[in-house]
Amino acid sequence: MADGRAPISTTGDRPASWMEIFRCFQVALDPRKLLVAAAGILVMSFLWWLLSVIFISKAPEPSEPQYQNSTIQRELGDKKKPDGSGYTEADFTQIAAERYSTDFEEWRVLDALAGPGGRLRNMPWYEYRGPNPFLFVTDVISGTAQDRAAAITGFVSGSVPVLVEPLVKMLIPVAKLISPGVNFKTRLYLFLILLANVAVWAFCAGVITRIAAVQLANKGPISLKQAVRFVAQRYTAYLGAPLVPLVIIFACVVGLVVYGLVGLIPVVGDLVVFGLGLPVLIVGGAVMAVFLVGLVGYPLMYCTLSAEGDQSDTFDALSRSINYVYQSPWHYIWYWLVAIFYGAAVTLFVLFFCSLTVYVGKWAAGLTASTVWTDRKPEYLFIYAPESFGWKELLTKDSPYAVRGHWQRAEGNPSGREVYVYDPVNRATYDQARKEFYAYNTWGAGIVCFWLTLMFLMMLGFSYSFFWTAATVIYFLMRKKVDEAELDEVFLDEEEPVVPPAPPKLAEGTGATPAPATSLPVITAPVVPPVAPPVPVPPPPLPPIPVVDVSPPVPPPATIPFTPPAPEPKVFDAPKPIDAPKPDDDKPVA
Repeated sequence: MADGRAPISTTGDRPASWMEIFRCFQVALDPRKLLVAAAGILVMSFLWWLLSVIFISKAPEPSEPQYQNSTIQRELGDKKKPDGSGYTEADFTQIAAERYSTDFEEWRVLDALAGPGGRLRNMPWYEYRGPNPFLFVTDVISGTAQDRAAAITGFVSGSVPVLVEPLVKMLIPVAKLISPGVNFKTRLYLFLILLANVAVWAFCAGVITRIAAVQLANKGPISLKQAVRFVAQRYTAYLGAPLVPLVIIFACVVGLVVYGLVGLIPVVGDLVVFGLGLPVLIVGGAVMAVFLVGLVGYPLMYCTLSAEGDQSDTFDALSRSINYVYQSPWHYIWYWLVAIFYGAAVTLFVLFFCSLTVYVGKWAAGLTASTVWTDRKPEYLFIYAPESFGWKELLTKDSPYAVRGHWQRAEGNPSGREVYVYDPVNRATYDQARKEFYAYNTWGAGIVCFWLTLMFLMMLGFSYSFFWTAATVIYFLMRKKVDEAELDEVFLDEEEPVVPPAPPKLAEGTGATPAPATSLPVITAPVVPPVAPPVPVPPPPLPPIPVVDVSPPVPPPATIPFTPPAPEPKVFDAPKPIDAPKPDDDKPVA
């Protein structure tokens, strides 16, 4: 008789619910994913810094020859104004001023990105990301009303964008690339930044999504080596998937640029190119718009290749990412909204937990020095701590090495751009304490800086790990919605065997009764390895059976059947009559 209990459901039996996104936190905490994400952040930041150093130049000066009236006059020559009058000295001055203003604004855009302290030049441990989460919580709980207002304002403006940093880092080059007021040099710089971004995360995101896909589908363990080999064998597909739409957009831009050159011809441009030929511009713009909007599904490209394996390629990944976005846009938007808000919450928790871990560990280790030898308090070992997230401010607080962050104008920068810097709270005390440093103090601070930077990168890598893990879950959900594929369908290599699920535990009381304990020692015979049975020797082949000529049997001679004589009939005598009893006889008849 059935016990009425439902069978245990597998991943493929569960509905494609957006609640699957809440599995991302535990999956994203995998140390392997954090390490890969930290490596990706480090390599990406170095490439961005290198490109920034190459492309940045000094600001234009009004005294340069191209902004002088004589240069403008020589360039104009005998040209006249549209009204037929000639150019005057005042006109030359105005043209030179407009040229300088245009060049300076274009340089200022590049400087904000690639200049010292620029958004794409800072290394991750120097980038401003708002106040420290631990200090933010303590200020909100125990601070004054003014402290609470300042803490909340700084957190919203600085830390909230960091909670979705992977998405922000990906969109900054794209947004600036298509913005007006950007010259060719800046566009080339942004295009190379975008290529560096794609080249790095094609590998790192591929490894993260591969591990996440196997784990989310419950297909057994997968090692980091297996994931790296999987992505390395298909790196061309990972690299090409996001580049194909960019190449198509670039081809459309080049074609429209050539079309625009023809439009410069008088009469032809007015009547033919931009008049009758306006639909050409609309079609080209529509093609670019389709792929630009389709880039919203860019994270799904890596997830497609990681989940489908040899069953997918560059164009399949591109097709799926665009089709899923256009066929079910509201589901896609809803899934990402849930992932972003949930990811922001858990990322804030991770940032707070890591900051609390470092601070409490330093505080507990310094209690002994506080009572025995105050000059040996460990704050001096944190002078090289990462500045981002206020770690340096937190770890040197209330010490001669204490620092405080503030905004100030970039030194020697004519654009007036402000950068966030950390200066000592008391410059004289700080300088005096640094003069007393020995060589081993500096080396010790450097070693501490190494471990803190590694922990900082892994903490920062959690947001990237969560982002790509969430993208993997969203890919499974969109595939279930559009293609009706199960959530646990993942391509496995031959070296990745499927591990069967563990058998269910026995209910209480159904197990075997344990044997009663005994006071006598139990001697267990030594385990003898089993002897392999001898290999049986095959029997020799049987000799061939001789062929015998068998003749048909000879019938026996006919015989006369024997008939026994009939027995003689027996003659029986008639029975004798019995005498009747006498009437006077008292005895009964015998």
